[in-house]
Amino acid sequence: MLEFLVECARAAGAVLEQHFGRLTAVRTKDHPASVVSEADLAAERCLFERLRERFPEDGFLGEETGWTPGRSDRVWVVDPLDGTSNFVAGLPWHGVMIALLERDIPTVAALYLPAGGTLYTAERGRGARRNGEPIAVTPETDLARVLIGFGLDGTGDPASLRRQGLLLAAVARHSRNVRATNSLVDFCLTAEGRLGGTLNFACKLWDLAAPTLLIREAGGVVTDLEGREPDFRLDAAAPTRTHTVLAAAPALHRQLRELVATLEPAA
Repeated sequence: MLEFLVECARAAGAVLEQHFGRLTAVRTKDHPASVVSEADLAAERCLFERLRERFPEDGFLGEETGWTPGRSDRVWVVDPLDGTSNFVAGLPWHGVMIALLERDIPTVAALYLPAGGTLYTAERGRGARRNGEPIAVTPETDLARVLIGFGLDGTGDPASLRRQGLLLAAVARHSRNVRATNSLVDFCLTAEGRLGGTLNFACKLWDLAAPTLLIREAGGVVTDLEGREPDFRLDAAAPTRTHTVLAAAPALHRQLRELVATLEPAA
């Protein structure tokens, strides 16, 4: 299973590389920060053609094609190009994410960064790996000694923007510093211990499934900003539901949760 997933991720990554720096059409979706290109669409076609041929009974959830229920209790969740804005700008912080949900639980995942040929994989109960080598979140327990990833997108809600800004300031003040690619890269660097953790205010299910398994298998903790378990329900609202994410090494997760708790409650 994992070997096939890796083949799929690398194939989609090859599609992205064919388009990188050669885009001719980019359009905005529901928000100026949310864009889609021919590369997203071509990579998703590549993935779903392979997955459907191999697993015709399974369901599929993709960022561009939406939710297609299957006849089994398994669903493939695909983000063919995470970090599209980075990709469009010619930045290397982008990649492919694939996860298998079985009864709403992530069980296997692959995250591929084609710009550097870097592959992250995870299997439930079997650990996380980078290019085949085991990885783990940082053992550091002091927030002041680590970098923290912080991903956010603009919103029309002034209260939400204010809360994001206040939290960004708090994290920058209490950690060594803040870094942001606003993509799967932040999650991957957290899983291998280069970042102490990462926060994100605006993830969809396809942004969340693979990184959750990767970071948990690397020994980290993944919740929403209020400390609740990720919501992997596969219902009609799954493609539109927005998730906040707080992922970090255990001791750092507790400290970041304390910072979140000092802010005004989320609306």
